[in-house]
Amino acid sequence: MIKARLLLDAVLDILYPRINCILCDKPLEKGAAHGICNHCTDTLPFIYPPRCTVCSKPTEAENLMCKECRLHGHDYDQALAVFEYSITIRELIHRYKYGGEYSLSRTLGYFMSELLKQSTWQVDMIIPVPLHKNRLKSRGFNQSALLGEYLSRRNGIPCEQEILIRSVDTKTQTGFNRYSRAVNLKNAFTIAKSDEIKLKNRNILLVDDVHTTGATADSCSKVLHRAGANKVYVLTTALVL
Repeated sequence: MIKARLLLDAVLDILYPRINCILCDKPLEKGAAHGICNHCTDTLPFIYPPRCTVCSKPTEAENLMCKECRLHGHDYDQALAVFEYSITIRELIHRYKYGGEYSLSRTLGYFMSELLKQSTWQVDMIIPVPLHKNRLKSRGFNQSALLGEYLSRRNGIPCEQEILIRSVDTKTQTGFNRYSRAVNLKNAFTIAKSDEIKLKNRNILLVDDVHTTGATADSCSKVLHRAGANKVYVLTTALVL
């Protein structure tokens, strides 16, 4: 059912492209393929350099590591996020995840794809952060998987949704501190032995919507590295500062 709705949404978007901005509802300028007008785009909280060399948080100068990364470190190799997790971006992501606006995967994916092109990453495979089957059933779709598929089509990189499995139905991370998030996700992700060969010496792009403390990305990255992945890069729509 969800695949049919997504397909219909994509077809309608081609036949009847957006004519109004998804944020202010004013007419879009010609060529605004991502659905946001130039004025609203200029107000979006993009994360610009200088960034932390590990997690992408803004820093005072180039080639610096932020305090959190120096103290805690990460299991992934490097992360990038498009936006700060502001009220505007939070509402946009909520519309996407919980409001049934599946077409926003292409809007958010567009900005993620542009950031990926600016990076120096050499990526062999895209892996979206998976949902547990219970969460997938209740939500109806995996928001990270749609972003991963968009990035795959736009950049010609294969997207694998079945390799990384969320084997434990963990509690929501909302309200947890850094330590509790890590404990909550312990052993939450697995990879089948038969799939480990696909990861051997490959550079992986892990895709998610929001990077908070990095606990989810770390838990996934630890499993991917253990299975033989070379580099694990993380790309998200937003970063909580």
